[in-house]
Amino acid sequence: MNEDQYRKTYHEVNQQRCAFEKLILLHYGNCQYAEKLLLAEREAYACQSEQAQKQCLILLEQLRKNARFSLHQTQLDGPLPHGQAIKIQAGGIFGLQQAIKHEDTANISNLIDKNLKFDNDKARPIENIYQVIRLALSKFGDFSALPYSEIVKSILHFELPKRTKRKKN
Repeated sequence: MNEDQYRKTYHEVNQQRCAFEKLILLHYGNCQYAEKLLLAEREAYACQSEQAQKQCLILLEQLRKNARFSLHQTQLDGPLPHGQAIKIQAGGIFGLQQAIKHEDTANISNLIDKNLKFDNDKARPIENIYQVIRLALSKFGDFSALPYSEIVKSILHFELPKRTKRKKN
């Protein structure tokens, strides 16, 4: 299957794409609404909630908009290079999780899932991306009130693991 045909089929099969698909594909997180799809020996993720997808897309757009200058992007339209898209998705959600961590969790303890963990030493995979977004919205009120200056720092400091070189036979 050529790439154009794959993309066309992908958009037909996955009409409600997960906004944080790259993060999930790299095993940096998961989401209660993410449904795995297999297409031409490749994995993809669809979102099972229209409301959750809308909120995730709004957050992703805000993360991209706020990190634009730091990532040396001059335009907001069009796809980002793969590495930058991952930095925004993974670094953004890890940064958002850290912003929630620094708040008084007693006020939102009834929303915290027992699996949502914060680690001071390193970022562990996010158990439920949408839950982090819900917690952030319950704490900060709306997307415009999020502490983007702190979140963008997390985006900039996020690094993909180094690729290991394969040994030649």
